[in-house]
Amino acid sequence: MSEGRGSGAPLRAGIVGARRVRQGLGPFVARDLSACGVEVHMVLGTTEDTARAAADQVGEQLARTTGAPPPRWTDDPDEFDAADLQMACVLSPAGTHLAHVERALAAGRHVLCEKPFLWEPEARWSETAADLEARFDADQRILAVNTQWPWSLDAHAAATGPRAETVGSLAMGLSPASRGLQMIGDALPHPLSLAQALRPDLERLVSVEVRAEAEQDMVIEALLEGADGPMRMQVLLCGTDSPGPREAWYSVDGRRADRVIDPADYSLSLRAGEVLVPMPDPLTARIASFVDQVRRGRPCPWTRPGDLARRASMLEAVAAACRAAHP
Repeated sequence: MSEGRGSGAPLRAGIVGARRVRQGLGPFVARDLSACGVEVHMVLGTTEDTARAAADQVGEQLARTTGAPPPRWTDDPDEFDAADLQMACVLSPAGTHLAHVERALAAGRHVLCEKPFLWEPEARWSETAADLEARFDADQRILAVNTQWPWSLDAHAAATGPRAETVGSLAMGLSPASRGLQMIGDALPHPLSLAQALRPDLERLVSVEVRAEAEQDMVIEALLEGADGPMRMQVLLCGTDSPGPREAWYSVDGRRADRVIDPADYSLSLRAGEVLVPMPDPLTARIASFVDQVRRGRPCPWTRPGDLARRASMLEAVAAACRAAHP
């Protein structure tokens, strides 16, 4: 796949919305891009102050980790579009994703977009996602979403044991830093991407119920359907304002593993009973996979054409059920 630069020249990336506000990932995405040999060339902010702050935060992270120079900054989308960039990472608020992805495609760039890929105020998410997937494919450009949990599946299997050939159920517990409908956008892409990685045959969400239960802000029960049969999915959400590590776990066919974060060095593990299995940082693995896709045109092993549209359709159905349950 062509990178759009001279042979042997390093890839250049730009980051939209790189400033670390609350749980922002900009400096860490820049770190992982740089570790893959990608030059983080420019960041785009909404104002001069936010763009400069983003460049400072990214520059500090790069200086500590890879020694790469700080990026340039701009608050002018036209200047960003005109820069010599092959990749764009869209980390801005979810309601702005579509506009930035469209501009990146017009500029001929590969895109990694933060989840949720599409969100309010946009409508017709599945149709829009399908259209974008088709246009990126026609342009021979990669369009990916920053869902990271599938990169934990090897550690999960090491902690809990081999999985069945056809997974019948998935449950996940998360503590997003949000409440109400926004929890759906913040959290649901994680179990949905896990479901697609475990069961690439899944086509649609055929039923969904959203309710509140004791000690949970929201419980989602859904049935997904594919060529290999149905899969049940349960998601338990408990919003939190805590800035520290938040609870996260998932179970596959009843075999649960909990995420453990070592406060000394922030290394990650999965714990199942007495078994503790180190887990590579899923963000680092996800970025490395995206860069590999761009360089070699190799898709993720569990993805197939139309996955983003299918996931958008499922997310849309859950969001509609949430609105109906909590008007």
